[in-house]
Amino acid sequence: MTNPALEQAIINRIMEKGIALPVLPDIAMRARRIAESPDSTVHELVDIVSQDPAIAARLIQVANSAMYRGAEKMDNLNQVVARLGMRTVSQLIISLSTQQLFTAHHPSIKKAMQDLWSFSAQIAALSQLIARRHSKLDADQALLAGLLHGVGGIPVIAVAEDIPKLQEAPAVLDELVRSLQPRLGAKIMQAWDFPPLFEMVIRECGNLAYTHEGGPDFADVVIVAIAQARGLSEAPDGRPIAAAEKLGVDLGVSMIDQELDDAIRALTEGL
Repeated sequence: MTNPALEQAIINRIMEKGIALPVLPDIAMRARRIAESPDSTVHELVDIVSQDPAIAARLIQVANSAMYRGAEKMDNLNQVVARLGMRTVSQLIISLSTQQLFTAHHPSIKKAMQDLWSFSAQIAALSQLIARRHSKLDADQALLAGLLHGVGGIPVIAVAEDIPKLQEAPAVLDELVRSLQPRLGAKIMQAWDFPPLFEMVIRECGNLAYTHEGGPDFADVVIVAIAQARGLSEAPDGRPIAAAEKLGVDLGVSMIDQELDDAIRALTEGL
């Protein structure tokens, strides 16, 4: 567990250095506005995506992956939007474009950013799978929630580029990321004007004791995805993980198979 004084020092350094919270990429903001407007057309969304060839190519790749694969291969954006729908495509654009936020220059810090993105992509793919198999929740919303669960770690890792001691202590940096990302991630979701469910997921996803009344929610899904990814079958106190019980997921059985690996590769292509 990290020292509270060290955590506060990192927060202070972020503020002193003027390291801004990550800004949602322009293509993601534009796609989101189009998808949320009742008067928008498929052509408008296709036109926005076409302006970013890299995102367009990866969108087609993901659409043809095990995550969405249909009977026929899709080879253009019009087919992708027509089959998946504007809302799903806009969420995928947000997911894919977010990768550009996970950048750094110092070798060890760059690796920390890459590791955070890779883990986020794994949680995204698992979250989508869990939501689809074990709940009535929107699987694409679950994918986005899983991908963004650790976005608060970005400014923590970014500020470490100016702190040599953290560059040489990856375990300490990892602990700082886990400790501070809920607080910073919630602020990022507020800045991006995302629905409250994303802030709730970020705040609760590290809490294996999380419990609530009613059916499963997105925090349950992401918690179980993280437990699967880390090979956890119970909470630290030895009790069952309530989220897994609520979803009916046996954490003793791995969900990671070839199709999930393909989905993760599709999300992390170009890393």
